[in-house]
Amino acid sequence: MSTDIDSIKRKLLIKYPTFGSVIANLEFQKSIDIATAGTDGKVLLYNPKFLGDLSEKQQIFIFAHEVCHVAFEHIFRSEGKDKRLWNIATDSVINALLIQDGLPMVEGGVNIPEAINYDAEEMYNKLLEEEKKKKEQQSQKGNQGQQDKHNNQEQENSQGSQGQQDGQNSQEQQEENDIGHDTHSLWDKAIEERKKEQQEQAENKKQEQKQTKKKEKTEETEGKEQEKSKFTEQGERETFKQNKIERRKQLQELSRELANKASHEAGDGIQREGKRLSDIGIATPLIDWRKLLRQAIRYDEEYTRKNARMRNGYFRHRVEQLPMPEAEILLDTSGSVSEVLLKNFLRECKNILDNSKVKVGCFNTEFHGFTELRKPEDIDNMSFPIGGGTDFNAAVGAFSRKAPNKIIFTDGEADMPRETVRNVIWVVFGDEKINPKGGKVINITGEQLRRLYQSFIQDKDDRSR
Repeated sequence: MSTDIDSIKRKLLIKYPTFGSVIANLEFQKSIDIATAGTDGKVLLYNPKFLGDLSEKQQIFIFAHEVCHVAFEHIFRSEGKDKRLWNIATDSVINALLIQDGLPMVEGGVNIPEAINYDAEEMYNKLLEEEKKKKEQQSQKGNQGQQDKHNNQEQENSQGSQGQQDGQNSQEQQEENDIGHDTHSLWDKAIEERKKEQQEQAENKKQEQKQTKKKEKTEETEGKEQEKSKFTEQGERETFKQNKIERRKQLQELSRELANKASHEAGDGIQREGKRLSDIGIATPLIDWRKLLRQAIRYDEEYTRKNARMRNGYFRHRVEQLPMPEAEILLDTSGSVSEVLLKNFLRECKNILDNSKVKVGCFNTEFHGFTELRKPEDIDNMSFPIGGGTDFNAAVGAFSRKAPNKIIFTDGEADMPRETVRNVIWVVFGDEKINPKGGKVINITGEQLRRLYQSFIQDKDDRSR
């Protein structure tokens, strides 16, 4: 299909208003010198043939991808890093956000689902550690025969022409720069231009200061000038290092904005009609709910005698007739919670249903009411308001005062409630650390989730055979 750049830009501005200034200032240009698309922070180049073979949503995916590179300053945060790993890290984080927003992944792009839980630096460090372990394992497998083969190959290569060597180096450089469906080969040039601009600005400023300053400076003035010079030499690497928390917050806010987009277009920021989830399935419990929920039942003396029977001269408690514990469960269905994660919540709810009477409610920025569940099929038939922000105050305020078991399933990505709420079990899926006022926190790590998902897929495959 054809590529209407003006139409694409308008849709990007509507879809992602946070990046309005970036989109408006980027110059979109056709280029047959690149295979796909790329940017140097000022110009967004795209191959019209490549874009013409994509659907409109895929075209939006490509342009949104490049815009995110600019907005997050990935170009200038690459200094001092392994280019290939940094490219993979930044692409994986961006693509995970766009996929969560419902945009179709373009073939050839970097797809690492777990990247949704990291910012670029965190993902880079993870990849770097994996690369280090891989090299160590490969090194251990080496032998003398491989070394001899390597030496012979080096001798043969030394006899080749310099032109062939240059061609090889050029190819390696291209492979290093081009990862996924966009090219990062423009980044080096952009970095050099930025350095030149900084040097020119520093020189101009120095000249201005020379023209205006007095012949002799005080020690205080000289100290200030040294600090300014030091800051200029350190560059933006230190700046971004100091602002890591802010970058993390920016990513979280972007993730919520992407998830909220569709619901905002509906009118009030929440999809009130709800959404059905297919193929929820069941899974091995991550928590011993039977033990945890039974603790909430008070077995007083009157009840024990009333429900006891004489056997062989001793009273035997009729455990099978003990009352079923009751539980009120709240599910976080905000924009930061993916459908995959919500399904994990629901599978755990099915396990709770085996040991308790259950009421389930959903919340994002507000509470959407309880539904009483009697059997696992009731969960499969539920619909959920997906999207919006997260307000834990709305969640804890929804619990009944006399509810013996209060459970919240969440990814933990929001501020904790203002008030102290006791006897609440916070089940946090992912690596987010929370510290609510009161209650008990149970953390389900990302690694546990990955193992659980793999087990669920295997069980599903076994059942289908």
